[in-house]
Amino acid sequence: MATKAKQDKIWFFDVTDPQLHPNGFTIYRVTCKVFMINSPESLTETVVWKRYNDFKQLFKAMFSLHRALHRRDKFPEFAKPKVFGIFEESVIEERRQSALRLLRFISEQPHLSNSNVLRKFLEVVLYF
Repeated sequence: MATKAKQDKIWFFDVTDPQLHPNGFTIYRVTCKVFMINSPESLTETVVWKRYNDFKQLFKAMFSLHRALHRRDKFPEFAKPKVFGIFEESVIEERRQSALRLLRFISEQPHLSNSNVLRKFLEVVLYF
């Protein structure tokens, strides 16, 4: 019988401050705080700016990994791409909430939160 992997870290994610980029897309501020359970003083904070396409790529990679490992936890749905209205407040907010749900789900799954995919996602990309 397989046992559920135990978390050794506490993760906190927030997705805030959507801004219109001069190149015609919206970027979101992603804050990640993480610390080892046995060492709360090891808290590290990372802030990166990501766009919807970055979250969509993360979703696809994590969904594939989750599925390949035959996990039973229901993977959160992700905001569908839209052709029109991408700068409407409701679309921006739907995408923000979708990204936040995804990151919080990842934080609860050691096989996802410890992956290289998440590490790469949290690397700084300069959009400004």
